[in-house]
Amino acid sequence: MYEEGPGGIELWILRGGVHVLWSSYSHMLFLNRNRRILQQGVDFKQIDLEWDWDNFLILQALVGSMACYVFPFLQDLPLWNMKGVVAAMIQHVGVSEPLYYWMHRKFHEHHFLFTHYHSLHHSSPVPGPFTAGNATLLEHLVLTVVIGIPVLGTSIMGYGSASLVYGYVLTFDFLRCLGHCNVEVVPHETFERFPLLRYLIFTPIEIAI
Repeated sequence: MYEEGPGGIELWILRGGVHVLWSSYSHMLFLNRNRRILQQGVDFKQIDLEWDWDNFLILQALVGSMACYVFPFLQDLPLWNMKGVVAAMIQHVGVSEPLYYWMHRKFHEHHFLFTHYHSLHHSSPVPGPFTAGNATLLEHLVLTVVIGIPVLGTSIMGYGSASLVYGYVLTFDFLRCLGHCNVEVVPHETFERFPLLRYLIFTPIEIAI
């Protein structure tokens, strides 16, 4: 999965690439000027604040490397296993998503947690893809657990695969960047027509509200 596993360095580079490409897109005014949610631009203060946005990639790469040593079978995962996709989706919907939602609410509702931890994430005036990675160590550890449950759980069940590791992690990053990109990628009319879609896709409009 990392270093000793299937293409760890490649996955690390791809994850960084997802955030960089989303950041580039969110600043392409010739494409999205009329669909930006907050019209003001990112100033140098915010750039400095989010300078270490990629720390979570390093942390999760280290955790992944340790997982490969603790669970040696992670180093020999097959390329593809359809049962693993189903198992991972069940664990994501049944465990990871509720856990992420519950922890996020706690970081907002608990004064100590918000003041000393989550306020850093909300200190950026204009949300962007790099804002998704701008958080404290505690929040990154929580997110590591959230991401790790479907991947490790499915692998322990014997249904893990390299495609699952790449696909799940990159999709998770892609959707987090989508939710922080400050561009109305999915038209709001779509959510008015299909209200339940709000519970499936995290959009920048929810941050603005």
